[in-house]
Amino acid sequence: MNIKQNYNNEAKIYEFTSRAVIIHFDEALDTFVDNLKIKKKNPIILDVCCGTCILTEKVAKKYPKAKFYGVDFSSEMLKIGQERMKDYDFTPILSDICDKKTMGSIPTVDLIISSFGIHNVHGLDQKQLAVNNIISHLKNGGQFITCDMLKGKNKTEQKLFDKLQKDWLLKTYSVKETNDWIKLLADEDELETLNNNFALLKNAGCQSPQLVWNKDFLAIWTTTK
Repeated sequence: MNIKQNYNNEAKIYEFTSRAVIIHFDEALDTFVDNLKIKKKNPIILDVCCGTCILTEKVAKKYPKAKFYGVDFSSEMLKIGQERMKDYDFTPILSDICDKKTMGSIPTVDLIISSFGIHNVHGLDQKQLAVNNIISHLKNGGQFITCDMLKGKNKTEQKLFDKLQKDWLLKTYSVKETNDWIKLLADEDELETLNNNFALLKNAGCQSPQLVWNKDFLAIWTTTK
């Protein structure tokens, strides 16, 4: 499966599909922004896997004087994101987060944010590479905060997640469309438990990752470097 091409193809409807597919999407992002506390007047902020900059714009409304960088591997997503962020100081960067060379053009920043992106990286070794690349751009003492879906810790939890996901999809899609989405997500996504996500951050040099918010397998967690 070509995940990058899938995102390029659905860029124009990504905001709609995000809300239709991701459980508690808006509640999660609003809670995410509420938990940001930046003391600097003009912070430098990096949004990793920024997509069409839905989260970036929410943060920009809270910190309009910030300098923003947005990284994504989808050129079509970035085009929409750049238009969305036209009233802010925003620099789009086309890069796969696993590519250290193209990620190298990003300066060190005060805050790194991310939502629903790292789960598209398959394999713990590749995830660790991606997290290492991301955290390498964070200043010492800087904050990393992310929002993503979590893998169930056992088969019982995973069955509960699968049911919640299907019920959420059925609010918008037909049974056939829902089943198609479930197959696509099974191929695209590789979720991790919260403990594994914390381990990735610790291995990248971060200190004491903490859970900020959790609802129905959707979570926000944060750490400092």
